[in-house]
Amino acid sequence: MEPLSSSQIEDWLKTPGPLEFRAYGASKNLDESLVLTLDSLTSRYKIENLSAILFTIVKDLILNGFKANFKRLFFQENQLDIQSPADYELGVRMYKSLILSGRGNAFEPLAREKNLYVHVKIEHNESQMKFDIRNNSMLVRGEMQKIRNSLLHAQNYNDIMEYYIERGDNSEGEGIGIALCIILLKGEGLPTDQFRIYHEDGETIAQLNIPLKKG
Repeated sequence: MEPLSSSQIEDWLKTPGPLEFRAYGASKNLDESLVLTLDSLTSRYKIENLSAILFTIVKDLILNGFKANFKRLFFQENQLDIQSPADYELGVRMYKSLILSGRGNAFEPLAREKNLYVHVKIEHNESQMKFDIRNNSMLVRGEMQKIRNSLLHAQNYNDIMEYYIERGDNSEGEGIGIALCIILLKGEGLPTDQFRIYHEDGETIAQLNIPLKKG
């Protein structure tokens, strides 16, 4: 993606509309634009202490979208049926090895060609900040249940290592990223019920609302 400039972000902060951008893979421009946006946004509402935490959460949700899109392309390339339980188990193990080898972003050009995107929308007003991160890969059976389990069980933890030891598995990321999001929100006293992940019309959607006024 093209980097966002300070002037673009400052202009956005003065208007009621959303800031939106689309990306197909991780990049330095994406990270720098996200840092600049969140630093400016949290400064606008005098909650600078939340900038790093929001970056961790939003970036993790964006990366989850890239990984989901790339996983579909990986299955297609290796002629595996993502709807088949046997193929899915094998494919996930193979894909996880690819990610661990540092070659996960190799699918970005193909994702761009096939328009498998991650779309980010950020909105703000005096009462809340809203983050919407979505990718256009269909979930297969069991994937949403894993997400729901991570969202549910993470409520019972205050330490990510404790969660990993007790609930981590070897299937696919262990839900660690989602659990970390919940634990970070809890640590700041922010409502975790304002963090949702669901699928609709062929998209997987993660939404996070950060209230700015109590009561």
